[in-house]
Parts: sequence; C-alpha cells; structure tokens
Amino acid sequence: MKKLSTLIGVAGVLFATNLYASFDGTLTLSESAYSYANGGEFTAVVNTGPGNILDASSFQTFCIEYNEEFGPGNTYQFNENTGAVEGGGNLGTLHTDPNTGLSMDNISLGTAWLYSQFRAGTLTRDTGTGSYFDANRQANAGELQQAIWFLENEAGGVNNGYVTLAETELGKTLAQIEADSNGAYHVITLNLFDGAYSTPVTINGVTYGLNQDQLAIDPNPPFVPEPTTMIAGALLLLPFGASTLRILRKRQTA
Repeated sequence: MKKLSTLIGVAGVLFATNLYASFDGTLTLSESAYSYANGGEFTAVVNTGPGNILDASSFQTFCIEYNEEFGPGNTYQFNENTGAVEGGGNLGTLHTDPNTGLSMDNISLGTAWLYSQFRAGTLTRDTGTGSYFDANRQANAGELQQAIWFLENEAGGVNNGYVTLAETELGKTLAQIEADSNGAYHVITLNLFDGAYSTPVTINGVTYGLNQDQLAIDPNPPFVPEPTTMIAGALLLLPFGASTLRILRKRQTA
C-alpha cells in the first residue's frame, strides 16, 4: 500500500444503520510494533461478525494492495472474499467481485502459503533457517510484505527470499505460486469499506469508500463458483446481499 493516511470524518457514516448494505462485520485496523515503512504487520481487532467468519477476533495481518490506503486506528466494515477488489494483479484471470461488480484479483498460492505459515507461528526467515519471529521481526515483516505485494503483482513488490522460500517449500515454479490459491490454507481477504470516498464504490445503491484489503484466515471459507457480472448484478438487487448468501450457504453446509 501507499503511505498510511488517516481518514477523517468517517465515524458517523460507519455506525449509521443502513438497511440496504450487507457486510460481514466491522474491524479496527492499526499499525503494530512490527509495521515496517508502508506495510504490515498490522493489528486487526474484529468488533462485530467474528463468530463463524474468522478464526480469531484479534490477529496480525498484511495488506494486499499497494496503492490503496487506510487510516490507522479507524474502524471499517468488511466483506470476506477470495481476493482484492480492484487489485493490481494481471498475472492470471481477473474475477468479478460479487459484492461490487468490480474486478477482483484472487489471492495467489504463494501469498496464501506464506500467510498461513506466519499465522501458525512456523514461518522461518527468508533464508529458510531460524524463525521469522526473532529479534529482527520488524525487518522480516518488511520483507514479507514486499513478497506479498510481488506475488499479488503490486507496485511495491520485490522478488525476495520469501518468494523463493515459497517456491522451494511448495516445490513449484514462480508462475505456479503466482496462480490463484483457490482457497488453499484457508487464507482469505477482508475487503474494507468506510465513509471516506478514497475509491467510491456502490453496493446495493449506497456509496462507500473502498479501502486497503487485508489477509485473514477462515476455518471454513465459503468459496463458491464465481458469478458472472449479470448474476452479480442480480444479487445486488435482492433485499439481502451476496455476503448474506455466503453466510447462509455456510450454515446450511455446516
């Protein structure tokens, strides 16, 4: 992401009840002791909606996009998803976000593996030896963030040791770890929205600001076949949003 910028004047919009919008929950996103330059680690605290959606109500995360921003300490509405809305990826097939109808870049396999190792506490340094969580954790976080941006084809990405580590440990080529993860390792994205129109998007006839997407883990991600633009548009006209459909599907198959 670009340098973090504090977004102001959003509180009233965030907490106003909207009968037409449908989100999976709200979270507060802040810098942490291990944030490095323009990227993660960031601390996400889920305020509403964690129940059957995420594996933890508070966790460390990394951003996916480089050119979108968020305001540290602000609260955001989020949708659970398979990729970054308006993400910078053109390494594979771009998909259609069922919530906004915009293009969506699904998480890469390499990103999913690296983040799953990070969340499990088993990620090594980029050399493949020692622990990521050593005395140099902040610097390690900077390298990991750059690797994620690279694997998501974002401007701030660097093909560094963490990219190589993913290739080696997965036994795959660079092209293969840049491909869609298809839900591997239960890693998902949280698409963030607020009332500051950094990138205006319309959901169910209401305009929101599209903000920096973050990584998360869902023990039971509700991945479903991607709808066409026509189907996505039809879903937006229903009295409940696509995110509600995902939750219903999850409950029915639990």
